[in-house]
Amino acid sequence: MRVEIKGLGFAYPSTTSGAVLSNLDLEVDSGALHAIVGRSACGKSTLLKVIAGLEAPTSGTVEFRGVPRHRHRAAMVFETPRLVPWWTVERNVGIGSEFTDMPRTLYERVKDFYTSHVGLGGLGKRLPATLSGGQQSRVGLGRALAHDADVLLMDEPLAHLDALARRRIHIELEAILRVDPRTTIFSTHDIEEAVLLADHVSVMRSRPGPIIETIEIASRPRVEAGTADPAVRAALARVWDALGKS
Repeated sequence: MRVEIKGLGFAYPSTTSGAVLSNLDLEVDSGALHAIVGRSACGKSTLLKVIAGLEAPTSGTVEFRGVPRHRHRAAMVFETPRLVPWWTVERNVGIGSEFTDMPRTLYERVKDFYTSHVGLGGLGKRLPATLSGGQQSRVGLGRALAHDADVLLMDEPLAHLDALARRRIHIELEAILRVDPRTTIFSTHDIEEAVLLADHVSVMRSRPGPIIETIEIASRPRVEAGTADPAVRAALARVWDALGKS
């Protein structure tokens, strides 16, 4: 599913701080991983909410183009996991499938698969209150993947993970999306994470944030090679240079 954004503007009606987004253009190819980076409060989270349909734009358009392959248009991973506190890990992961006519056996396989693939295979029966912040973030990621949406939107999805857990999720996410491609747009403050995971990295200007520049990254997979790859180092330099202009 291709995402096309043209002339997008957004302002919260209850504030006097002005526009959050203004005249923003962005195109994300079907099946691509696209990272959004920028300074704090530049509008990254708001952009994802508008794409998800959680906020209505004040101007411009967001269009989804292509033949749907999954049951839902978009799924969102929030920086704060927003889990159902009285449900187990595996039930939180499978929440999207629970309210469909999916056969029970398939539902069980789906929630087990995505619970294990975000590193929580042994914690399926636990409640959210018994998990660390990083583990709760992984539940939120597993839930969005299990939701079976054409477009995956992730707002700082790995911010609460330690370095080792984050690297594991990078590798798993890259593998999952290689087998089952989803158009994925994610925001992050971690520039290295953006370059290692994404096909393109767009740098937003400070509010009201249009896109300054979009940098194309060399072919994946590249998480295992890391910054030892000269192409990754070159892309990092370009992103940092664009951020300096924001």
